[in-house]
Amino acid sequence: MSKLVHLPPLVGVMAMGWIMGWALPEGKVEVSVAVFVLGAFFIHSYYSILERRGHVFEDERTKRISEIAAVRTIQIVEVTLAIAMIALTGKLSDPKFAGAFAAIGLTLAGMLFLHFILRHYYARRM
Repeated sequence: MSKLVHLPPLVGVMAMGWIMGWALPEGKVEVSVAVFVLGAFFIHSYYSILERRGHVFEDERTKRISEIAAVRTIQIVEVTLAIAMIALTGKLSDPKFAGAFAAIGLTLAGMLFLHFILRHYYARRM
């Protein structure tokens, strides 16, 4: 498979970045969101068409490597957030750290909740 098959999505992402980089400072958030959605749709459609034509982008080994990397990344982020929570616990008397503590706590709780929900879902599905 030629590396050129990745050229159209690369050009699409570059165009998205250019348009979003122009639109956001101008205050045109809706243009940025529309460009992002259209770009994601284009890239997804492009790769779907290529897969239907027989291009193989991922085999079992690549999928397994991605799964292991994703799990390890989640573990590292969760531990880092937990350490940040512990470090900020002593600084709760300072009001400027209260927002950071709440944000980190909600992020950690959301990640753990989502992790358990998805783990339960896939345990029943597989």
